[in-house]
Amino acid sequence: MAYYGSPLGDGLGVERQALIDKMLLANISENTIFDRFATMQKPLPLKESKVLEFEKWIRMKDLMLAENLNQQFTGNDITVGEETLIYTPDNYYEDFVLTEGSSGSSKAKMELIRTSTTVFPIGDWMPYTEELEMFHNRWTVQETTKQMGEVAGSVIDGFYRDLYRSSAGHLEDISGDGSGNDSIQDQAFANAAKKIYDRLNLSGARPVKQIMTSSPNYGTTPVKGSFLGVIHMICENVIRENPDFVPVEQYAAGTNVLDGEIGILGNVVRVITSENAPLTSDGGGDYTVEMLVFGAEHTAHVPIRGKGSVNFVFQAIGSGGVSDPLKRVGTVGWKAWLGAKTLYPERVGKVVAKMTY
Repeated sequence: MAYYGSPLGDGLGVERQALIDKMLLANISENTIFDRFATMQKPLPLKESKVLEFEKWIRMKDLMLAENLNQQFTGNDITVGEETLIYTPDNYYEDFVLTEGSSGSSKAKMELIRTSTTVFPIGDWMPYTEELEMFHNRWTVQETTKQMGEVAGSVIDGFYRDLYRSSAGHLEDISGDGSGNDSIQDQAFANAAKKIYDRLNLSGARPVKQIMTSSPNYGTTPVKGSFLGVIHMICENVIRENPDFVPVEQYAAGTNVLDGEIGILGNVVRVITSENAPLTSDGGGDYTVEMLVFGAEHTAHVPIRGKGSVNFVFQAIGSGGVSDPLKRVGTVGWKAWLGAKTLYPERVGKVVAKMTY
C-alpha cells in the first residue's frame, strides 16, 4: 500500500520518540523568554508529593542593619515592596567591643523562611484520522510538532509572565501622569526605570550575570552584570524615541547582545522584547504596557529545558480500543509539568506606562 505524508505505523519507536521530543522542546524554547530568568532549579518531587518545598534565608545583615525587612513581601501586595535600606549606625562598632574577661552579648541573628508551591501538568492534543495519515501530503508529525511547540511555548511563557507580574516587589506606574509624562517614549519612563533600579539595589538584588540559554538543552548564557527589562515587541520603535534610550547598534564593540535585546534604558536597564510581555489594549491604537525588570536569583522552578521535561505524546490509529472499533482515529499531543515560586519578590520590579501604536 502506498502511504502519503507521515505514516506512523503502530508507534514512534524509541529513537523517533526522542527526536520528536527534542524537536518539540526546541520549538517551545524558541517561543519562551520568561522561564529563562528563573535560574534556581528544583527537581520534580517524584513519588513524594505534588508540593515543592522551598527555603530562603533572611540575611543576617538585613536582620541586624536594615530599616525594612523583606520577609513581609507576599507578591500580591505591592505596597509592602519597600526597599531594604542598609545603614551602619554611627559608632556601631562599639557594640562589638569586648571588655577584658568578657565575651560580650550575642547580637547575631539568623532566620529561615519556608514556603511552597504545587506542581501541575499542562498539555493539549488533537486527533488525526486514517484519511489524514494516508492521503494528505502536507500533514507530517514534524509540522504538527512545530506548530504545537509554538503554542506550548506561548502557554508556558504566559505562566511565568503572570507569576512575575503578580509577585513583583516594586512598582512605578506613570500611566496616569498625563501627556508628556506617561508614555514609554517620555523621559519619565526612563526616570521610572532608574527608580526601580535603585529599589532593586537597595533591596539586595544583584545584577543578572547569567540567564537560561534559548537552547532546548539545559544551560546558561553569560550576561555582563545588568538589570534586565522585558517589554512587548510592539513597543520597540516607540521606545527608541525615548531620549534616554541607547540602541544595541551603539553598544561598545564586544558587548554580548542577548536574544531579543534592543538597547539600554536610562543607562541602567537592558531592554529585551517579547510577544508575550504584558500588554493591554485601551482601544484606538492606545495600550497600557508593563516592563518587567529583573535582578538575579529570584525565582525557583522545575525547568522545562532539558531531557524529559516536555513530551510529545502519540497514540497510534487503532489504540482507542472499543471507542474506535474500526481503528480510524489516533491522537498527537504534548504535555509538561510546571511549578515555580518567586522566593525573592524584592528582586523583581515593573514599570507601567502608556503607548500609542
